[in-house]
Amino acid sequence: MVQKSMRRILSRALALLTSLLVVGPCAFAKSKPAEPLAAVVGRVSLSGPPVVQMFMQEHGRQQYLLIQQASMKGFTVIDVTRPSEASIVKQVASPTHASSGKLQLMKTGLVVSSSEDNSETTPESSPTQTVNLLDARDPAHPQVIQTFTGVTDTLVDETRGLMYITNAEGLWIVKYKQEQPEVNDFGCPTDGSTTTDPICSN
Repeated sequence: MVQKSMRRILSRALALLTSLLVVGPCAFAKSKPAEPLAAVVGRVSLSGPPVVQMFMQEHGRQQYLLIQQASMKGFTVIDVTRPSEASIVKQVASPTHASSGKLQLMKTGLVVSSSEDNSETTPESSPTQTVNLLDARDPAHPQVIQTFTGVTDTLVDETRGLMYITNAEGLWIVKYKQEQPEVNDFGCPTDGSTTTDPICSN
């Protein structure tokens, strides 16, 4: 009788232990919190009017953000190579006393800065602007290449790497360097660019 009771106790204890081993890990394990899909990793304080334009420019292993703010002359260069340590490295002022304007960044690092002139216009005349061409291949040290004043219109031909600028002195034609496409072992563009080489046409 005693043996039967002992067997029952051992049997129930074994069953309970087995159930704890099976259910225990699921019941007591702590679920790992899911990582957020997005998180703020850095912030740079900007004084003055709101930002209206932003461009990214690389120089070696450095990444820079070029920022244009409304009603401000020139632009701000921010080093964002390490987002958590982003910082302003330079405030680039407009070479002229023109009012606020806009920026255009070419792939090769050429920045076209245009701003409206402060001169008064008449019903017979059209508003003019000042256009500055800057070499921003090294965004931390941009250099002014050329300045055109009294500009009435501009046109960029990215296919040929040409820029047309008109003012009271006539039509100016500016040639700028274009980004060279990657080529394969046969010297043919890998991005599908058109070429006159018969080898690449086959």
